[in-house]
Amino acid sequence: MFKEYLPTSLFGRTFLIVMVPVLLLQILVSVIFFERHWSKMTERLAFAVTGEILAVADQIEEFPNDKDRLARIKNLVSNHLGLNMTYLKDADLSKIDNVSSNTAWTNPFDRIDEDLSREIEKKADYKYRIITIPNMKTVMVHIELPNGLLSVDIPEGRLFSSSSYIFILWMVGLSLLLFTISMLFMRNQIRPIYRLGVMAERLGRGIPVGKIKPSGAREVRQAAEAFMNMQDRINQYLNQRTTMLAGVSHDLRTPLTRMKLQLEMLGDTPDAESLRSDIIDMECMIEGYLSFAKGDGGETMQRVNLKDMLDKSLEDARRLSLNTKDKRNGHDDIMIWAKPIALERAFNNFISNASRYADTICIEVKECNETVTIHFHDNGPGIADNKIEDVMKPFVRGEESRNLKTGGVGLGLTIASDIITSHGGNISMKPSESLGGLQVIVSLPL
Repeated sequence: MFKEYLPTSLFGRTFLIVMVPVLLLQILVSVIFFERHWSKMTERLAFAVTGEILAVADQIEEFPNDKDRLARIKNLVSNHLGLNMTYLKDADLSKIDNVSSNTAWTNPFDRIDEDLSREIEKKADYKYRIITIPNMKTVMVHIELPNGLLSVDIPEGRLFSSSSYIFILWMVGLSLLLFTISMLFMRNQIRPIYRLGVMAERLGRGIPVGKIKPSGAREVRQAAEAFMNMQDRINQYLNQRTTMLAGVSHDLRTPLTRMKLQLEMLGDTPDAESLRSDIIDMECMIEGYLSFAKGDGGETMQRVNLKDMLDKSLEDARRLSLNTKDKRNGHDDIMIWAKPIALERAFNNFISNASRYADTICIEVKECNETVTIHFHDNGPGIADNKIEDVMKPFVRGEESRNLKTGGVGLGLTIASDIITSHGGNISMKPSESLGGLQVIVSLPL
């Protein structure tokens, strides 16, 4: 369910692996801190302030008519306790209730109110009223005494400590700083892995890679060294195979040439003509087998213009007496990594097959993201759906007869498929909607 939302890159997944535990730890620490430390701290501050207010209330209640004493108490409370006190003789909470209904703000400090209320109720039986004014950062406590109303303005600093928020900000800030530093180090560690993946992909497509300098962690350097050793072994194997095939090609053609010379000396007899036809067929089969085994012949990748290659393919189709249709729709100057001779050989195979069974061929080009798709349409009989996969296999022919002049040896599409695959692309076939015959679809990376 959540897979589609998870990152696919190694860096993204590593980021998630690091970020989730850090985030959970931050939440856990914050919850525990506020539930234990912050709540305990506010309770103790409320306890202290409530004790001070009630002590003042007791002093006022003892001498309610002594104005000089009230003034001294007010100065002491203001100078030493940081509280602003007002005493209204013969007043009660009804006036405060009416005023508060018009001027009181919505209280964001519910916990402070609860702590103050709990302490006042625990220590005295006075009626009281608590009003918080967030924009003034003040809490007003009104206590109804027997002879009047005591009002005390409590600054926020007496009931609330900013150290809690400072702690959270420091924790989050330091976490972000350390997290950023770890991400930078992580990117440096992941970069060699990414570079190794790019090199492997280029090698798979036959693009020259050259030597790479191992870097990163020990395991990544070991993988890079193993990659370079593999590249050397593959190049050595390809060179040995090319040398061997050149020798096999020479050894097979030598006896065939002698047989052809001997046939020329026999004259034009029916037996000689039959044997001459068999030798020609043998030469065709040997050429096909050698072409299949040789693959791209060790050709190196280079940047080529796809337009020039398709122009040449269309010209070859015209020489084979095919009617041509060009539907490239302005897709000119598309540069791709390719082995020109090998890729041209694959395109010619599609055109050669079309010339055997059709009289019209159409080439269409589509470009999407990092891929270019070439469509070869013809108006021939096509291939049955249940045989499309089989004709890509070696020595399987779409034409049922064993006549080499019509069906070949069954290696053309296999060779073409190997060439396209070595370029990092793929090949598929399906019925052509535009011409009614076969459609060969070649996808190549840009």
